[in-house]
Amino acid sequence: MSRSDSKKKKKIPNKRLLILSVSLSAIIIFGFVTYKMIFQNQQVKFSMKAAIVDQLSKHYLNPTFNSTATNLLKNAGFNLSYFSYKDVTVPFYKQLIESNYGIIIFRVHSALRNNTNIVDLFTSETYKENKYPEYNGLLSKAEYLAPFGNETGGFYFAITPEFIKRFGSFPHSIIIIMGCSSLKVNCYGMAQAFIDKGAKAYVGWTEVVLPDDTDQDTVMFLDMLLSKNRTLATAIDVTKPPHHYYDPKLKIDVWSEMSFYPSSAINLKISDLIAEAKSSNASMTFNSLERFSFLIASVNFRSKHFL
Repeated sequence: MSRSDSKKKKKIPNKRLLILSVSLSAIIIFGFVTYKMIFQNQQVKFSMKAAIVDQLSKHYLNPTFNSTATNLLKNAGFNLSYFSYKDVTVPFYKQLIESNYGIIIFRVHSALRNNTNIVDLFTSETYKENKYPEYNGLLSKAEYLAPFGNETGGFYFAITPEFIKRFGSFPHSIIIIMGCSSLKVNCYGMAQAFIDKGAKAYVGWTEVVLPDDTDQDTVMFLDMLLSKNRTLATAIDVTKPPHHYYDPKLKIDVWSEMSFYPSSAINLKISDLIAEAKSSNASMTFNSLERFSFLIASVNFRSKHFL
């Protein structure tokens, strides 16, 4: 046997090991690319997570509302998270709106900013100057006027539409704001902020509203939407006629009613969103496995071919 033949035979195993190493590396790279491509770049669909943010529970705790709304959501298949007034801080809002909830019920105070058409959402956190420099331009100072004798007023941090625009992501979500003037006519900045970040519909009140009335009407609305699968517009219609109040701040009589935004959501049904969530989860799992299996098979074929 010549020296050259001996060298050839010694090189063959090394060549196979090299090709095997390259193939294994390719599998790892393909796997990583597949994960990024399939799992991280999938379009976010409607989520079967729901949240009740109960900032009003400090002065207006309503166990009947909580239990009824909870049962309606759970019976419709939602995984529910409940947050009391103690939870409702500025950092909480950021965490909440980055958590991809399909339905969020904000049982919170809301108000028009002075001399503007901008609606802000209250936190339970007492306002303190320069506390959150990292949120500069995203918060406002909101005054709670304490309309009843057993309460105390004060200034609180409030969440602005700019805050929602900066941090929010709402996968075809339904946003329900139970506070005053949350959907006042021609004051659609907060509503539009949610819609621009992916929400399908925003529900709110056209003027001031008392806690008992918003609780009662929101339960009726949820029952029609979730249990009876009515369209968004039909579900809201059961809350009519409007409530008649005297607005102590404006010193005028007002008629307040539940409404929705945008008008294109008029025929929205919860069953359509739930079907979207289920089909999305099923297709994502199947497609992910199918594509990954194809890539592995492709790499394996190439390995055998070159060996």
